Amino acid sequence: MSIMSNEINKFVPPDHLNEKFLKRSLENGFQISGINIVDFQITLGTQPGDNYTSTIYRVKVIYKEPNSGNKEVFLIVKSILVDEHRASLEEFGMLDKEFNVYIEILPKISKILGDSSMAPKCFNIVREPHRNIVFQDMKALGYKVASRQTGLDEPHFQVALDKIAKFHAASIKLLKEDPTIEKDFRDGILTEQSVVDPMFQTVFRENIPLVAEVLNTMPGYERFYPKLMKIYDNYREIALKMVEPDPENDIKVLNHGDLWVNNFLFKYDEKTQQPTDIVFVDYQGTFFNSLGIDLNYLFATSAQVDVLKRKMELIEKYYYPVFIETLKNLEIESIPTLQDIINQVKQREIYNLICLFAALPLLTLSQEDSKTNDFSQFADKEKARQKTLIGMATKRFSESMKYTVKYLENKIDETISKY
Repeated sequence: MSIMSNEINKFVPPDHLNEKFLKRSLENGFQISGINIVDFQITLGTQPGDNYTSTIYRVKVIYKEPNSGNKEVFLIVKSILVDEHRASLEEFGMLDKEFNVYIEILPKISKILGDSSMAPKCFNIVREPHRNIVFQDMKALGYKVASRQTGLDEPHFQVALDKIAKFHAASIKLLKEDPTIEKDFRDGILTEQSVVDPMFQTVFRENIPLVAEVLNTMPGYERFYPKLMKIYDNYREIALKMVEPDPENDIKVLNHGDLWVNNFLFKYDEKTQQPTDIVFVDYQGTFFNSLGIDLNYLFATSAQVDVLKRKMELIEKYYYPVFIETLKNLEIESIPTLQDIINQVKQREIYNLICLFAALPLLTLSQEDSKTNDFSQFADKEKARQKTLIGMATKRFSESMKYTVKYLENKIDETISKY
């Protein structure tokens, strides 16, 4: 049995990723017993700093089915060691939720849509000794991650909004067919428990005064300092208000909950190099709520500045037509108007602000500055602060921040007027 390790990084695969683990995963994924593992090679699947809560391994497996010659398959193993720093993920039920999405939800969504794949094929889920999810490696099928530093341009957004619209529409059908499915997916990333969690606060709440200080040094933006500090002082209430269900008005869908660049795998046309398809990974934050939450999060974390400025236009151009077409194909009777969709997005736009401040500084960090990023880094407030300030100094963050606070100034004023 040969295991290829990366000599440069002195990479040694973990003990649990062994022949027995792979045999069980393939038998489960292919629904065949009696598979023999002939050989396998394991390498690290992502650069340091590209995944905050897990380690990604890439595995090439040569195997034999009964009465067959050698075959090969490429897998990704997402491995989550539940240590002291990641205990909150376990505590908030995010890990079990992701397992449930792959086991219960995604097969049903795929069945509803027929031909549209939302995620890589899941081969196996293992809870011990670590949490592991085994997927088909989409890289072998020509899929790859776009640049998180650069963000997505309009062609990438077109592909993403098309697929998100189908996902949201199919989830309306799913909820109609089985209303009980909602009970396990009521909460996303922002919950009563998470907003007061120290690790969470370091990433989400503590970035607000840093942004306020940065704006205070920019001529013409000083007025935002006291406004943002008012949001900081009342962060818990304001953040929870953004995800509070509004049964009267909500167009309730299954939100992916964490739509940012590294959770997207794009396929490209070989000749034009334009994106043609997308699948999503990382379903830890998935929950039923207003579609405005996913759309605001997507633009806040993943859009190039010119795309961010055209949010409503691109939702109208790419999301809305696919959303209503899919609903009609699925024979859903109540079809929302474009204005209904826009109202949903506008109602939740402070979520855009919160996620921009929390996520974008880390996403825009260079590969070099990201090398030491992982979940445990955020346990150290000073290290997290230094990292965040480097991210806030990037051109993309600076321009996105300046545009967003001006664009949302009336919404910010309306929000803080209650306090």
